[in-house]
Amino acid sequence: MGKPPSQRKVFISFLVVLCLGVGGCRLFRFLDVKGQLGDFSENFNVSDHDGLSLTFKNPVLLAGDIEWLMVYSPPVETRIAADIELWTYHLVKKYPGRKSESGNFDLAMGMKLCQGKLCEIIFPERFTKYITKEVLGKVMGSVGAAEVKKLDKTSTAAVRSLESKEIPNSSEVIEILGRPYANLNEEGGRVIVYKYRLRERTPEGKYIVFRLILSFDEKTDKLKKLVLPLRSVRLTMNFEPDVARK
Repeated sequence: MGKPPSQRKVFISFLVVLCLGVGGCRLFRFLDVKGQLGDFSENFNVSDHDGLSLTFKNPVLLAGDIEWLMVYSPPVETRIAADIELWTYHLVKKYPGRKSESGNFDLAMGMKLCQGKLCEIIFPERFTKYITKEVLGKVMGSVGAAEVKKLDKTSTAAVRSLESKEIPNSSEVIEILGRPYANLNEEGGRVIVYKYRLRERTPEGKYIVFRLILSFDEKTDKLKKLVLPLRSVRLTMNFEPDVARK
């Protein structure tokens, strides 16, 4: 039996207040994007023209959502048009001691905002060496079917649509990202860890550090798991090659 109209109004009002008070509306928008990823071609476009980029056909995330995701560390802002901005976040690679390699392995991630909504993500240029637009599309599309556990604050996606040759090995990853921050030997294969900090401090004067954890198969040396703790959520991708397409 449904609630009387007056009770429904009170209930809806309570949800709105709760949404505004604890950031629930932001959660709904992120879940909306996840749903869009489930119908990837309808909602997104991937381009490798002048770098690798992911375009949102139906933008949902607001500028404030991106600021929250990056813990309010300010980006470099570039005005492209009256209603289009490019926010660039610079990720400075961290080392356990002094820098132990030549070359610059810092990363720059671009976020394009159209009328205040995220409409395009521009990935670091060096990613294009081993990540094609077809591979990016398959990987992002798999996120639409990710299992989300709100209580555990985890999101786990199984990437099953890639051929074995499309999955990078540890040498290819190191060629793109440089030497890892740490090497771990675990049962079942090698694990390498990268650490980056956002170049700009938060309003509280803190540097935000991100970790990227990559696990490789003991026999094939192919990437089998990617873990990215982001804010309070642990994002995981499990790579399972499409054996039927070998």
